[in-house]
Parts: sequence; C-alpha cells; structure tokens
Amino acid sequence: MKKLTFLLGTLGGAMAGYVFSNKKLRTEMMDAKDSTEAAKILGKHLSTDGQVVAKEVRQLAEQHGLDDRIADGKSYVQDYYSSAKDEVQKFLGAKMKEAKRVVGNVRKSSHTVRKAAVKAKKS
Repeated sequence: MKKLTFLLGTLGGAMAGYVFSNKKLRTEMMDAKDSTEAAKILGKHLSTDGQVVAKEVRQLAEQHGLDDRIADGKSYVQDYYSSAKDEVQKFLGAKMKEAKRVVGNVRKSSHTVRKAAVKAKKS
C-alpha cells in the first residue's frame, strides 16, 4: 500500500510540475468552463507532448545502442538460468541417490530385524 501512495504522490507531483512549467496549458485551463473541459485540454497537451517525449526517448535509445544492451542482458540471463538449472539438477540427483541409499539400508535393517525376531520366537 505504501508503494501505491508513493506512486500517486509522484504522479501528482509530476503532473503539477508539468502544469506549472507549461504557460499555454495554464492559460487554457484557467479559461476552461468546467472540470471536463479542463481534463480535455490537459489530455490534448499530454498527447502532443507525449509524442515529442516518445520521439526523444527513441532517439536516445538508438544513440546508446539500447537494443544491443538489452539483447546482451537477455543472453546473460538465459546463460545464468541454464547453469543454475544444471547445478540444481546435479544437487537434486545427488540427494535422490542418497535418499535411495538410506531407504535401501532401512529395508535391509527391517528385514534383518524381522529375521532376528522370527529366530528369537522359535528358540
């Protein structure tokens, strides 16, 4: 719940900063007759500014080779996952062998105890 309130606070702060920094938006919102019209004005500005921001982010990603870095990160994660999977399988295989050995010893012991009980009963 703390994360949600933090997120809402952050979004509210960002929205306030956006409104305060955009003079044209402020003047249009002051002239709005009701909250619905103000929301439409805000949506229109966010839409156009969002397109500009998206273009800038795309250019930034292309400049810094973000796609290549993501591909490298993906291959690293896949390699790490496969090696971890192999290690877990080795570990579990060893533990399964150990468990089978213990179960075999228990069976032998119970068989020996039964034999001894039968001998003791006969004598």
